[in-house]
Amino acid sequence: MNPAFEQTLRARLLWLQVRSYGSLGFHQMARDAAHKAYWLVEELAVTQARCELPYATYAYPYGAKCPIILSDVPRLADLYEQAWSHEARVIEEEREEAAEQLRREQSKAYAIKCIERNDWKALDLPSPEHLSQELYAGRPMRVDGHFLDYEDGIV
Repeated sequence: MNPAFEQTLRARLLWLQVRSYGSLGFHQMARDAAHKAYWLVEELAVTQARCELPYATYAYPYGAKCPIILSDVPRLADLYEQAWSHEARVIEEEREEAAEQLRREQSKAYAIKCIERNDWKALDLPSPEHLSQELYAGRPMRVDGHFLDYEDGIV
């Protein structure tokens, strides 16, 4: 059987227990079953949000849409949709952070290669020799937003 459907069915059956226990006056048992159902629905939503599109067929059939078997229980349907939306935002933030990290690493690798081959123009920086000449001559320089000035006698 489909694992996502099995989990959905377990949550729905737990909700049936919630209703039954509640109507019989077993409120603690109803609360316990409700907590288990909430946990299953939230876990299902997170799993569905974490799935990638190529796998969104058999094991991940629901996506952002609440499973039909839960749609007539507003608490479970809302919980599923909220958990899925939250996890989708977290995933998007993780992807953006990973892309930014990759960009920084590529930029750093490019800078290291340019420094190794003394290609200062590619980095839009003056060569160390040119920088030293200008500063020793008493001419201040602005490099990448920083102001440099040579003062004799200061270590």
